[in-house]
Amino acid sequence: MQRAILVTGATDGIGLETAKMLASLVRDLVLHGHNRVKLEKVVKGLMALTNARSLESYVADLLRMSEVESLAESVIVQHDQLDVLINNAGVFATPDPITKDGMDIRFAVNTIAPYLLIQRLLPLLGKSGCVIISSSAANRLLTWMPWQVVSHCRTEWPMLKVSLR
Repeated sequence: MQRAILVTGATDGIGLETAKMLASLVRDLVLHGHNRVKLEKVVKGLMALTNARSLESYVADLLRMSEVESLAESVIVQHDQLDVLINNAGVFATPDPITKDGMDIRFAVNTIAPYLLIQRLLPLLGKSGCVIISSSAANRLLTWMPWQVVSHCRTEWPMLKVSLR
């Protein structure tokens, strides 16, 4: 698979496993995490698995929309095309769920940040790009949010377009 793919939240859980799976399959693998140390460890581990022409990583705190904007700008500068955006980063349990300005952290990271990132990266996705939004098993605890991978693909990529329900 000769593709350029960005995975957010690639340092743990679904994001890490997705990055491991894709490392040997894609041309360009772009990883995001909010913890620099964890992200560097993931990149080192994936270097042995990868056939990718490039393996890039970006640190951004998706709670801060300015960092979401910076992440998008950095990706745009480095790539003229993005085939798949996997919005996996998310937060569920947090000791203080409300920011200083009164916003719910989960809403900012799980909803607003992915929306903003998608909007900024749409020009790179073009007509054949694919956006995948995943949510964790923790969402099974909520009755109002289904546990599934939701995808919007303009083309069929059976390997990437899956439902976990």
